[in-house]
Amino acid sequence: MSEEARIAGDLRALWAQAFAVRDLGGLVGLYAPDALLFGSTPQLFKGHEGVRAYFAGLSPDVTLEAFEEPELVSVAPGVFATAGFWRFRFGAEPRLYRLTWVVAERDGGWRIVQHHAARCDV
Repeated sequence: MSEEARIAGDLRALWAQAFAVRDLGGLVGLYAPDALLFGSTPQLFKGHEGVRAYFAGLSPDVTLEAFEEPELVSVAPGVFATAGFWRFRFGAEPRLYRLTWVVAERDGGWRIVQHHAARCDV
C-alpha cells in the first residue's frame, strides 16, 4: 500500500466517524481553510465556514452506509486525488454517489482541498 493510499484511508475513516456523529468541528478540521465543496446540493461551499454550513444543513436522517476503496492518482508532490463510490441513505432512500477528493499536504497535515459529490441515477 502506498503512503498516499494509507493517508486516503485514514482520511476516509476519520471523515466517516465524524459524519456518523455529526461532529462539525471534526469534519471541518479535515478540510483546508480554502477548500471547495460540492455536496448533495447544487450550491458550491467555500472554506471552513462553507464546509460547516454544508454539513450543518444536512438532514439528520442522512447516513453513510459504505464506501468502496477509491482509485487514487498522484497529482504532484504533496497532492493526490481520489475517486470512488459512496452509498448514503436519505431516510429510507438509498443513494449512490460518485465522490472525488483532492487532498494536499497543508499546515503540517493532509487536508481535503476539493470535494465533489455527484449522485448516480442508476
